[in-house]
Amino acid sequence: MTLIEELKIFVKTILHWIYSFIGFSLFFFIFGLKKVIFFGKNLFLPIPSEDSFSVQVFNRIRIDLLPKDVQLIVTNPMSAFLTQLLLAILLGFLFTFPLFLYRLIIYLQPALRPHEKRALMWSLLPLVFLFILGSIFSYLFLIPATFDILYPYATSMGIVPFFSLDEFIYYVLLLIVASGIMFLLPIFMVLLSFIGIIKAEFWINHWKGSLLFFLIVCAIITPDQTGITMVMLFLPLALLYFIGYYFANKLSRSNY
Repeated sequence: MTLIEELKIFVKTILHWIYSFIGFSLFFFIFGLKKVIFFGKNLFLPIPSEDSFSVQVFNRIRIDLLPKDVQLIVTNPMSAFLTQLLLAILLGFLFTFPLFLYRLIIYLQPALRPHEKRALMWSLLPLVFLFILGSIFSYLFLIPATFDILYPYATSMGIVPFFSLDEFIYYVLLLIVASGIMFLLPIFMVLLSFIGIIKAEFWINHWKGSLLFFLIVCAIITPDQTGITMVMLFLPLALLYFIGYYFANKLSRSNY
């Protein structure tokens, strides 16, 4: 089978996800939650609105994460439009992420053994859970800590701090998505050991090098030069690493 034929099979397999992803993205970009009076009752319904779901999510992010003394500015006419579109796409992806994983597993099934298929199916819910957990951790702790540490340097010098809309939203989304992906670490460890690609002993034998690698990655991702946010991200990753080893070792033994 040629690469083009394999690519066609892959696209055909995930076609339902592509349609769902586009549909949800357009929905979040066009529709917003509005209060309407229906038979004398106040109901909140999704209707086409300038105050779309992407705008409402952005306002929530701005209220929760942007420091009070910092002002957002728009540097070009397309910034606001692209920000709303980007948020709608991200919301569409998050809502269809479980379906994407499921269709991806369906695509991989013909090349897998029965126990490998079961392992992938059982990993679906933990994957979604850990990604959401990592995103929430970044939203509630990592990003606010970064802003609280960095921006007082500007205000203490009497400088009015500004944050461009593009930089703000890209920075927030980058940390949220990156943290969500990094929290998937134990799932990948368990899967690789369960299907026999990497032995479970590898993880415990190379824990020092692995933790050093995580420390370097955390230092790159977090902009705080004091090292506080780096440590905040590193500690849960280190814990997840040893949790991943525990389950990789346990499930690998039960597999043999």
